[in-house]
Amino acid sequence: MDPDQQAEAYFTLPENTLITIFEPHMHAPGVRMCLDAIWGHNVQTLNCAGYDHSWVRVYNYADDAAPLLPKGTILRMTGYFNNSPSNPNVPDPRNWSGGGHRSVDQMFINLMRGVYLTEEEFAAEMAKRREALGLADGEVVLGCPLCGTMVEAPAENAGGGQ
Repeated sequence: MDPDQQAEAYFTLPENTLITIFEPHMHAPGVRMCLDAIWGHNVQTLNCAGYDHSWVRVYNYADDAAPLLPKGTILRMTGYFNNSPSNPNVPDPRNWSGGGHRSVDQMFINLMRGVYLTEEEFAAEMAKRREALGLADGEVVLGCPLCGTMVEAPAENAGGGQ
């Protein structure tokens, strides 16, 4: 019977990642889902979408807006739920509702699509983004915390010609 419930889930990216799709998936009590990227002391909201159990949506990021995140970024997903009579998707809010797979449970998952990138691919994608957006050194852009930093190419023969 609570109209204002919230749950969070976390995932640390094991590799540099380009996220191409955000697809919140919830069940009847779900009303909103947000995805944040936490990198160092920075927290950026990548997407926050209302949810209607009768109409599931897929959000495709534009090429110059797709999150481009470094290895170690923490993704935080927050789900908001309404299990009260004010939510027409909940057949009987008097029933217990918790995390689970039933349609009346508080499921929330992000069916996002992401591509892991090597260091070279990541640097190349950041350079393309920097150029496409006209970023100056030190500028910050949402969803790409390192795009405003100049990445130096590794020096050839850095080992002194050995």
